[in-house]
Amino acid sequence: MMTLKVRLFILLFWANWGITWSQGRLELGGFVGVAGYLGDLNKSDWLSKEPRPAYGAFVRYNLTPRLSGSLSLLHGRLSGRDSHYADRASRNFSTTTPINELTAQVEFNLWPLTDPRNPRNFSPAFTPYLFVGAGVATTKPAPDFENVIVAKPEYTDGAEADGVAKYSNTHVILPFGLGLKYRFRPEWTLTVEAGFRLTFSDYLDGISAAANPAKNDRYKFSGVTLAYRFKKSATKCIVDY
Repeated sequence: MMTLKVRLFILLFWANWGITWSQGRLELGGFVGVAGYLGDLNKSDWLSKEPRPAYGAFVRYNLTPRLSGSLSLLHGRLSGRDSHYADRASRNFSTTTPINELTAQVEFNLWPLTDPRNPRNFSPAFTPYLFVGAGVATTKPAPDFENVIVAKPEYTDGAEADGVAKYSNTHVILPFGLGLKYRFRPEWTLTVEAGFRLTFSDYLDGISAAANPAKNDRYKFSGVTLAYRFKKSATKCIVDY
């Protein structure tokens, strides 16, 4: 027979589990948008010349009407080329890589969203929000150094160095950004967001010595998410003492 302490532990566990789920704090959602390369072959730190389709999924746990945490898994492709810029056309490097990332983030709503746990009093609401976090990304870059138009020594020497460089395809990243949430139904939340990723590597694109070795690569994900908020009634437990 189970001891009294074990029974009490089980009772408390299930009571806590039931209360948590009854509050409807957990959301599951999907992401569609674009991935943007912001590395050595892209001049801007904010806008990419070659946005590519991206998609993913996430779970979000709402701690308060203002604060939530999330885990997300996103996939996209990064690409860039010198031919977008007249002053780099003679170098004519290009690169492309798939990108997969897993991140944990904290979201802060500037305005509290309507609590969907009271559907009788529910009304649609929106709020701007900020987010920051940490994560890991994987890449498999394929830089192309073979189409140089003017073979300057700094181009060819750098390309040779990058061609034999040893670097990891797994990267620690720091995501941050902003967006707008719209809770149009008690169980549904729509968001639009732009998120940037700082990295600690200049070989996200497989290019460093041949371009700008003094600056690490960056990238972004921008798009739309739709999340469903789960509802569940409190669990009832009866324990025979």
